[in-house]
Amino acid sequence: MLYITVALSAEARPLIEHFKLTRTYTLPYTMFENEQIRLIVTGVGIENAMMATSAFLGHFSPSKTDMLLNLGICAAPKNFEIGEAFLAHKICYKDGFYFPDILFEHSLKESDIQSVDEPTQEMLELPADMESYGVYKAASRFFSTHQIIFFKVVSDHFEPLYVSKELAISLIFQNLKNLEAVLHSAAYVSNKDPLFSQEEKELITSISDHLTKAQSDSFYDACCYYKLHHKKPLHPQGTSHESLIKVPKDKLSKKERSEYLESLIKTLTL
Repeated sequence: MLYITVALSAEARPLIEHFKLTRTYTLPYTMFENEQIRLIVTGVGIENAMMATSAFLGHFSPSKTDMLLNLGICAAPKNFEIGEAFLAHKICYKDGFYFPDILFEHSLKESDIQSVDEPTQEMLELPADMESYGVYKAASRFFSTHQIIFFKVVSDHFEPLYVSKELAISLIFQNLKNLEAVLHSAAYVSNKDPLFSQEEKELITSISDHLTKAQSDSFYDACCYYKLHHKKPLHPQGTSHESLIKVPKDKLSKKERSEYLESLIKTLTL
């Protein structure tokens, strides 16, 4: 299942038409769905995005093979073109940061994005929106970092007064082909069965038994990266075609777990 959050009805309209979504009244939010997709209109702002996303995902309880897409328009510096789509790989808000893992192949630009509390006419150094931080903060309770996608389309160069409903609809429509390509590539990563063999899944499980839940998620993300970028099988150290993964023989202490995870991620993401 693909879960989609958008802030505005105008951003939702192209998706509703393209994916043939129908209105549903499961929650007290504007929502649409079909057999593969559920979409919610969160409203504008970090708090609205966080509350709506929490209610959305808390009600449906997504599985480990599902994905969440946050789609929307944003302002950006002039080195971005109006209508250009990009994927956010770092979300900034005040002193906080989140890092979505983009493990799949794609042809779009990647960029940091800054979440702000209100529309601004000040030219910032980064693209800016008003929802990404709230969406990620809520979604990270339900999804691993590689399952959360931030697909943004530049609507203006910090000139919010020139952004109309019609412009937002048009820009999203123009990027539906880019969106389809991203979702197709990301789905390959999200679906565990084609990505890992049974032997590899058993190896991942045996190592995850030595880690906490959060550490296991980070390790799994690193395994996905290794498979997609190196296109080689996962094997423990000491075997043929080894990927240099060391399997602990004894129970690890808290400090040893952290050091072990650090070495795993370094090995897999070189």
